[in-house]
Amino acid sequence: YNTLNSIKWMAAIQHATGIVEMTMALSRLLKSVSKGNERLVTLQEEFALVNDYFTIQHYRYGGTIMLDVSYIEDERLCQNCMIPRFTLQPLVENAIFHGIEPKGCAGNIEIIITRDSCGDTLIVLKDNGVGMDEEMAAKVLRAPEGEEAEAKYRHVGMWNVHRRLQYSFGEEYGLSISSQPGVGTSVTIRLPPAHNSEEESTD
Repeated sequence: YNTLNSIKWMAAIQHATGIVEMTMALSRLLKSVSKGNERLVTLQEEFALVNDYFTIQHYRYGGTIMLDVSYIEDERLCQNCMIPRFTLQPLVENAIFHGIEPKGCAGNIEIIITRDSCGDTLIVLKDNGVGMDEEMAAKVLRAPEGEEAEAKYRHVGMWNVHRRLQYSFGEEYGLSISSQPGVGTSVTIRLPPAHNSEEESTD
C-alpha cells in the first residue's frame, strides 16, 4: 500500500490524473481482497468494488467502454440487499473480455436493479457485445468437465458466481443468461428479498 501511495503521489505531481485514479482504485480493491472478512456485503459496497475494477478497465481501454447503473427501482435495495462479495466483478470482466473486446469497437455495460412479484431482487447486467447462441449460454452455467476443465474454460468465473449464489441463498437463486449472437448478452442475478430494517423497527 505504501508503494502504491508513492506511485499515486508521483503521478499527482506530474498531473497524471489517470494514473492517480487507477492506483487509488487498485489500492481499494487490494484492501477489500485482503481485509474483507464478510461473506456477504450490501449492494452499495459491491457497487463500490465493481466501480473500482471498472475504473482500471476504463483507462485500459482508453475510455471506449462505459458502465452505467441506469435504473434502480428502490434506492433502499442498495442498503438492505445482501450479496456475496465480488459477485459483480467477474460478470463485468466477462462482459468486457468475452463480449465487448472481440467486437473491436466501443461498447456499453448497463446495470438495472428491480424486484419481481415475489419480492426477490433482480440485478440485470446487459452488454452490447458479440453475444452467444442458446447452447453456449446454457453451457456457461454448467460445471466445466473434461477438456473444458483442463483448459480453464473461459466462462468458469460465471459458473463459480452462480454456484456461490446458490450456496449462499438456495438453489432457486443464482444466474440466468439471455443472449443473441451479434446483439449482446443479458445476465440476471436473482437474490432473496432485501432485509428492510425500517419496516422491522415499526412492527
